[in-house]
Amino acid sequence: MGLRAYLLLRANDETDQESFSRGLLELEDMPEVDFVDPVVGSHDVVIMIEAPVSVDAVAKKVEALEWVGEMEILRIVSIFERQRASKRELLKAMRHEGV
Repeated sequence: MGLRAYLLLRANDETDQESFSRGLLELEDMPEVDFVDPVVGSHDVVIMIEAPVSVDAVAKKVEALEWVGEMEILRIVSIFERQRASKRELLKAMRHEGV
């Protein structure tokens, strides 16, 4: 399994419904894309990707599409990685405070 991430996209203001629909199909055809969902809210599309080497490389490929405006990357991490990082920070803070 490669590196995984969610990409949150906003379409350009100039993007009409037909261009948006074509863009979603274009995203679905990318081999790194697991799923594409249009959403309502602060973003227009949520994409899950799996990158064999670099999330940033796939994100740049998506961001280069003509209809894509702004993009936010949310990298997926293991719950165990988050837990280890939290424990590490807690121990560091405790040592710093002399506990």
